[in-house]
Amino acid sequence: MLLRILCLCLLIVNSIDLSNIEQEQTKRLKCSDLLLGQYRCQHPTIDESTQEPRGCKRYNYTWNDEVKFVDMAPIQCYTAPGIVCDGGVYNDTLDGYVFERNTSCRWTNGKYYRTTLALSLFLGVFGIDRLYLGYYVTGLLKLFTCGFMLVGALVDFLLIALQVLTPADGSHYIIDYYGPRLLWTEFNETRTYLKPQHY
Repeated sequence: MLLRILCLCLLIVNSIDLSNIEQEQTKRLKCSDLLLGQYRCQHPTIDESTQEPRGCKRYNYTWNDEVKFVDMAPIQCYTAPGIVCDGGVYNDTLDGYVFERNTSCRWTNGKYYRTTLALSLFLGVFGIDRLYLGYYVTGLLKLFTCGFMLVGALVDFLLIALQVLTPADGSHYIIDYYGPRLLWTEFNETRTYLKPQHY
């Protein structure tokens, strides 16, 4: 009888110790380190003027002595019920933590795709499309050479229509959120991946 009580007490103490260890491990987990399925995110709020997620910004960084950039926008995410993480605010209604994550976006700087395409079609011979995009030297060359004898105007119209020729500041065109965007896909022998449009 005494042996049974001792074993029962030992079992209770061990389970309490294990639950304390598990709680400490879950408290150390950051909200930014959660795995897919442990949280869910809202759809981003679309800004009417840029047709991109609200708060989209360009962040520069240096990688191997080369300056690169990434475009990110914040979105609200919620942990699944029972998931505890640091860096979030607990919400009783959701029975989880609310935190922000970054999602990719396309940073725009006021250049509309439709406007650029119309300028290229009707005034491309005079270089107005290049001037609008910020390529002032080639715009003036097109102006003085009648669009490089009309061949340059045709080539620029095709490059703009295919979204290869983008604004000079590295931004993207403002296109309707569900509009005609092109995503470049690059193929090689081992893998396929989406190539970012950073030209």
